[in-house]
Amino acid sequence: MIISEEQVRRAAEYLQTQSAYTVTETTPLSDEAAAAIIGRVAAALSELPDVRADRVAEARILLAGTMPSTDVVAGKLIGRVISDAIR
Repeated sequence: MIISEEQVRRAAEYLQTQSAYTVTETTPLSDEAAAAIIGRVAAALSELPDVRADRVAEARILLAGTMPSTDVVAGKLIGRVISDAIR
């Protein structure tokens, strides 16, 4: 998943002010409910193709064009690291 600069900004802000956010607790699902959800997700995933032809075609077009600058790539990598730090 590609994250936006806004998402990176919010993640960095969260990491700086983590104590300002509260976590709400939820009631855990029963085993039956969890199994039903997992079954629905597995069924939906089984219907998806192994390879998305539209994404492959998009990648081929991008590879045929100009590669992004190192600054753009570095910015995206740093943004991903910041975003992943709050997981």
